[in-house]
Amino acid sequence: MTVDSDRLIDGLVDDLEPVKPLPPLRSAIAIVLAVWAAVLGVVLWSQSYPPGANHLLMDSVYFVSFVGLLLSALGATLSTLAGSQPGRDGLETSGLIVSFVGLVVAAGVCVYGIIGLGLDAPSPPGADAMCFQKGAFLSLLPGGVILSFLVRGWASHPIRAALLGLVAAGAIGASIVHLSCDFLGPAHLMAGHMSVPIALAIVGLYPLGILLRRVRG
Repeated sequence: MTVDSDRLIDGLVDDLEPVKPLPPLRSAIAIVLAVWAAVLGVVLWSQSYPPGANHLLMDSVYFVSFVGLLLSALGATLSTLAGSQPGRDGLETSGLIVSFVGLVVAAGVCVYGIIGLGLDAPSPPGADAMCFQKGAFLSLLPGGVILSFLVRGWASHPIRAALLGLVAAGAIGASIVHLSCDFLGPAHLMAGHMSVPIALAIVGLYPLGILLRRVRG
């Protein structure tokens, strides 16, 4: 009986390829944060006077919206990476909640700034599209790092993992643009910055979800 069982097990694993173990969750998150810091540092270093960073503590709407984007990026990153590792369901759910709250806070404070405070200074023509494109571009590197962890893991909910991975990458790119932007009006922040994670999630959800399903299956 033992010999037959051994032969059965050997037959099942003959065609399997060796896999690399996933890094610890803390290490994976630290790598993503290091990429974010590196890209942010390069962008700010390229500007002699980054207005966003210099006005961060002078404009409450601008500051709270940045905090919201940062929470969304951190929460979505945590949820995505935790969801690719077994036994991390609690962290996956917590990250999802933090990410959603962060986006709501960021958008809500901008709406309050426009309606409640009357901060409706228009941005120059093309500024919204310029910041959106820049945010989407800056999300590529952190998005690639997050994707590399996803395809190596075992996402129990591939569609959710794809959605949150895209939100995480978009929010990271948007937060970098936020600190380097010349235009601080709430309407511009919503159209040019916070639209990045939402648009990436809508556009990329189907192809990335299919990819993760194939990897999982």
